[in-house]
Amino acid sequence: AGGPLIKDLVEIFSACAIGSSMAGASVSLVDFFEDAIDTFSQDRNSDPLTDKKGADAGFEAPSKRLLAAFCALGPPVILAYAFPDIFLVALEEAGLIGGVSLYGILPALSLLSLRHSACTTVDTPDLKMPGRFGGGDTTLYALAGVSSLLVIPEVIRFGSMSVS
Repeated sequence: AGGPLIKDLVEIFSACAIGSSMAGASVSLVDFFEDAIDTFSQDRNSDPLTDKKGADAGFEAPSKRLLAAFCALGPPVILAYAFPDIFLVALEEAGLIGGVSLYGILPALSLLSLRHSACTTVDTPDLKMPGRFGGGDTTLYALAGVSSLLVIPEVIRFGSMSVS
């Protein structure tokens, strides 16, 4: 269906999509670790906004970037070499657990937290939030509960798996 040229183009497109996704995730993770190194290398008594040395007080930029890259990319590479067949299993598990957590549990808990913090900080009892989720807190608790019920058996099953 389409011949060898279409097949080759689809493979090239797939490789580019995976590569660009991995590159973006890798760069953002390295930047995250670089910021964490900045945070932990600062003197706890100094103010980073007024301190002229700033966040680079503990490390020079190239060594900090190299350490951040090792912290971000080292553990996945080591795991991939130690357990070459674990990638697809981890991807399958992270797909369900990560997706349900990211799109089910976290938004519900975030909205509940926002609603309760808004009620305690604002004196207006009839505060209307834009885009309010229908059903009130009951629906949010139900969403978090159903999402948790989907994830819990997978977490238990994942925890009881043996890597061989």
